[in-house]
Amino acid sequence: MQPIKLFFEGNETISDSVRVGNVGSGDLEVIFLPASSNKTQVVINTSVNNRQQLWSDILDKCLGKERLLMDVLINDFAATPGVVSLRVEQALEQIKQGKNPPVSGKFGISFVELSSRERAHYLLDDGSQREVLGPEKNLTSPWLIPQGIVPQSDDGCIVMKGTMNSLNTVVIGIEGAFQGGAIGEVSGAKMAAALDLALQDNQQGKTTQVVLLLETGGVRLQEANLGLAAIADIHSSIVALREHINVIGVIAGSVGCFGGMSMAAALCSTLIVTQEARLGLNGPAVIEQEAGIEEYDSRNRPFIWSITGGAQRHASGFADYFSQDNADEIKQAVIQRQNSDLKTVRCEQIEHYLSIFNKINKQDQSTPELVRKYFSEGAA
Repeated sequence: MQPIKLFFEGNETISDSVRVGNVGSGDLEVIFLPASSNKTQVVINTSVNNRQQLWSDILDKCLGKERLLMDVLINDFAATPGVVSLRVEQALEQIKQGKNPPVSGKFGISFVELSSRERAHYLLDDGSQREVLGPEKNLTSPWLIPQGIVPQSDDGCIVMKGTMNSLNTVVIGIEGAFQGGAIGEVSGAKMAAALDLALQDNQQGKTTQVVLLLETGGVRLQEANLGLAAIADIHSSIVALREHINVIGVIAGSVGCFGGMSMAAALCSTLIVTQEARLGLNGPAVIEQEAGIEEYDSRNRPFIWSITGGAQRHASGFADYFSQDNADEIKQAVIQRQNSDLKTVRCEQIEHYLSIFNKINKQDQSTPELVRKYFSEGAA
């Protein structure tokens, strides 16, 4: 990995920060911040070496015509020059026109296609949104760069406070586009700390609702032990919060929710899923690796969704609400469940689920129909 620092002339100082893109294969994040000096400073972390002149040419072309005075942070995962130019132009457009909300079309706004930050912003009441430890803090994982992995400024976790339907709410989102939504030390600590602060509020009589946006493959392998410790803290905080409020989990797509974070989803008071969602303890590739392709073909998408997809999980009683991919519908579903009475959650119904497992013929090949037959019987 090669860090690059460039300087450009600038005249007009920007007053707000903007961020576009995510660090993923062939993509990058671009962050504009108010200037800290009398030059426009650009700091680039890139996975491709020996491209300083190319970066200089691209940015000179994009930034030279605007002559804005600012600090620029770019985290790049081998984006092409065209993608680099596109992201910089998007950031410039936001500076000029402001941060425009998603525009609703004929079929409404797709919740799946929104980034985690956009989802959190959309759920909260207009004007109330305030991000905590956002990209401008550049709170990245200390473990990725030494392993040659480009970090992201928020480490893939978004914490946004505000109100939802006039109720104090914190929305905690995992950005599935970065590292497959995997949880590391920093992202896990952000999530656990936000949950603990919400718990303190509720214990002190200040009701604070919690919504978890779960697009995650589980623990980040490069930080396994630290990530696992953070996930354990997350589990503990959700259980404690359930004594005071309904903890709402939303799995929309397209990453799904797996590993230790699938346990976090199972601990939620209420779980909302879409057709595009998936929920499972192990991901398809892991099951295929351990049990064989005859048991679980990870390339067979219809089969995968028929077993772990949102419709199946809802029909089997492992999710409480099945929504279309519509941001307004999902928001209304969250609001309704925030206001509902506290209930006995699935993870506490041990005898009920043990009785189901005892009925299952272990010699039968699992099918979507069998799963629904066993788990949809009786109240859960």
